[in-house]
Amino acid sequence: MITLIGSGNVATWMAQRLQGSSRFPITQVYSRTLANARVLADLCGAEAIDNVKDLSLDNQIFIFALADKAYDEILSQLPFKLPMAFMTSGSVSCQCLKDHADGYGVIYPLQTFTKSQDMRTLEVPMCLESDFVGKQKPIMWELARELSPLCYEVSESQRAQMHVAAVFACNFSNAMYQISYKLLKEKDLPFEILLPLLRQTVEKVSQMPPAEAQTGPAARGDENVMRKQMESLEDERLREIYRVMSEIIMNAEC
Repeated sequence: MITLIGSGNVATWMAQRLQGSSRFPITQVYSRTLANARVLADLCGAEAIDNVKDLSLDNQIFIFALADKAYDEILSQLPFKLPMAFMTSGSVSCQCLKDHADGYGVIYPLQTFTKSQDMRTLEVPMCLESDFVGKQKPIMWELARELSPLCYEVSESQRAQMHVAAVFACNFSNAMYQISYKLLKEKDLPFEILLPLLRQTVEKVSQMPPAEAQTGPAARGDENVMRKQMESLEDERLREIYRVMSEIIMNAEC
């Protein structure tokens, strides 16, 4: 039985994926906001709590799906040593669990989650650090495979590098989408006009290295177009982003 510690995007995805699981049922959900805990608890038929001191002694698996900054605070409040503890962070060292659990490790889902969506069918690579789980290691892998068939063993340094890479590929890209949205809106154009382009971009990088898929004025070295486009941008910050990104593209090695 599982206690899920957290009620954010990752916790919500896990609750959706494990809903109805007979092998790994979630029987308790903690959140510092009881109403948020109840949303996931109701989904799983679990108990909702908002006090760490109320963690169940009967559960064998404790999954920490927390914001990185919350780990120290929550771990310092644990009322007993946990049998198995797994964290979902992309960047926090799992050594922070060492003094709080008999077996511990990382189950990091490499995906972007939004809890207002139904995420049950998302394709989610699971990155596992399991060297510290000991004899309970097979259970960790069974749990990961219950969440997703895409499971990979990684080291701490690999996970950290993967997280940085994901920030560039996903978070920074989405910020660029926001800029594009604003630029189009200023001319009464719909953002949807870019969606076929974005889909094709993702399709291409699934078939070739990104450097080979690169197109556009910077890839062609078309300084005349780049100059005109930079001059059209009224926001100085956007001009600087355009300049830096163009330099990166022009200096990229295939």
